[in-house]
Amino acid sequence: MAITPRLEIKQSQSLLMTQQLRQAINLLQLNNIELSEIIEQELQRNPLLEKEEDLLSSQEDNFSPTIDSPAKELYSATNQEEDFQADIDYDNNYADDYASDREGYDITADYNWSDYSTQKDNRFTDDNFDYCQQRLAADKSLYKHLEEQISIKFNSAADKIIAHHLCEGLDAAGYFRGSTSEIANLLKCSQSKVTDVLSQLKNFEPSGIFAQDLKECLSIQLKDKNRLDPAIATLLDNLHLLAAGKIKELQQICNVDLEDIQSMISDIRSLNPKPTADWLFDTTSYIIPDVFVRRSKNGEYRVELNSHSLPRVLINHQYYSELANKDKSAKRFLKEKLSSANFLIKAMHQRATTILRVSEEIVRTQFDFFEHGIEKLKPLNLKEIAYNLELHESTISRVTNNKYMHTPRGLLELKFFFSAAAGSFIGKEDISTVSIKHKIKNIIKAEDPKKILSDDNIVDILAQEGIKIARRTVAKYRESMNIPTSAERKRKHRSSI
Repeated sequence: MAITPRLEIKQSQSLLMTQQLRQAINLLQLNNIELSEIIEQELQRNPLLEKEEDLLSSQEDNFSPTIDSPAKELYSATNQEEDFQADIDYDNNYADDYASDREGYDITADYNWSDYSTQKDNRFTDDNFDYCQQRLAADKSLYKHLEEQISIKFNSAADKIIAHHLCEGLDAAGYFRGSTSEIANLLKCSQSKVTDVLSQLKNFEPSGIFAQDLKECLSIQLKDKNRLDPAIATLLDNLHLLAAGKIKELQQICNVDLEDIQSMISDIRSLNPKPTADWLFDTTSYIIPDVFVRRSKNGEYRVELNSHSLPRVLINHQYYSELANKDKSAKRFLKEKLSSANFLIKAMHQRATTILRVSEEIVRTQFDFFEHGIEKLKPLNLKEIAYNLELHESTISRVTNNKYMHTPRGLLELKFFFSAAAGSFIGKEDISTVSIKHKIKNIIKAEDPKKILSDDNIVDILAQEGIKIARRTVAKYRESMNIPTSAERKRKHRSSI
């Protein structure tokens, strides 16, 4: 059979992501700060879009509504709900009517959002692009530096939440001035757990940060330089003598000669009593929550969108009618801008509806966490939320990306509520890995120094609580929390005796 080229006409159906859908997806994954910037750009470019306060004030001055006035003189996101039913799953069968099996995207002139169109600027389709970071100065802020270290140091969502609360207690010099007991009460966890996280934060850079007094700050820095010996530790206990210039008295207390005391004083003077003095605080990007969670009087948790961080946008139909009737040449331009404005408001409405539904489902699923604290954090994944809401997993992923929720437990990122599950002997997988890590840490912390527990012993203890877990999994969780092996813990205990 000879192989020859030939032409065929084939009719088929296929799904094609339109430019409108791509832009709606881009808006969905932005937080309120980023979206507010996009809206401000569109307000400058589209003459039919105006802020609510500006448009209503001009209407009060120039337009007096009568009984014969049109029922919908202004078109807003609120009164669109009657005309527009949002298909909030952006991965549904949402395709162009003129879609074909060709590659590429159907580009129209109706949605010329040049600053963030994927055809001219692919910033918002790049998963590695951080819009807020690009808006800040080149110098990294202290809190951004700490956030990066927290993400590397802690694997547990509970530890990350505690660490972020501890960061809020730092003063301008880098000292921790907060209260571990208040944080423990807020998060419904033990104060020893908060103290343990704080002790790990004291190893962060810059050296000496999270110290609670000057002596501790200097001790941390000397320890990092491997200069913290008993003699200089004694000197730190008597800093008031150093401040008074009583060198001979210090020499006698430390039991060293004059050369040694001068060397120790030189070492102390080389330290930084204010670890964060060289860091910039004015470039800090404060987190504005996208969602508020409040508890009502009857014990229910109510979820509300943070509408105050976004400008309220309206379409001036009166301005459109006046110009379209007077200037026929401008009618096509106005139609394009009207179509673009309509789509922007619909996309914003879809975004708000999706975020609200996903947040409500997270709060419903993690009700025990809000009631009892971190130890009751349930295992949760994107697939479960997507199934309950009949949405696609990628839609849930975009909603939870870089979004924050202000709750009675503090300001939390939506991703904090998602963690893997571990099985039990009764066949259920309702135990979060975060909770298991917390149990392992408490078991090791409470172990008898004369009878150090091995990983197999920990497996047996967890089995008594109905938790099914392998020895290698215990080892993996232990290493992720920087807990040494049983042999290392034995050697450490012997050296301390």
